[in-house]
Amino acid sequence: MEELIDEFKKMKYHQKLLLTIALDKDPEQYTFFHFILNNDLNEKDSKVIFEILHALEDIKEGTYKKGKYEAVITSLLGDNPSVSMDIFEKALLHVNIDVNPIYLIKSLRNQYLQVDLCNYLLEQ
Repeated sequence: MEELIDEFKKMKYHQKLLLTIALDKDPEQYTFFHFILNNDLNEKDSKVIFEILHALEDIKEGTYKKGKYEAVITSLLGDNPSVSMDIFEKALLHVNIDVNPIYLIKSLRNQYLQVDLCNYLLEQ
């Protein structure tokens, strides 16, 4: 029953994304939303992706604090975390998001989300 409820929530989330895309004059700009739909991710997955990205951004800027993020992300990053595509991919797999990290980063960048960090990760 719980799986059915989760699937329904995911469908509602996908519907919201599709409406955003469909009602915009420039639907091609929503590359990250397309990525979510194509990879059948749910809203929780997209929030976790941003949580990981915010942690990596803080590490890059030197403002990372262990207690600020969910324990699963903190445990993965450890005491001396670094910022790289490899770390990003491991973080995604650690939270059971099995997607191509390069396409994910490119879709975020093309939708103007976390552009500086995305460029940094792609240059690594």
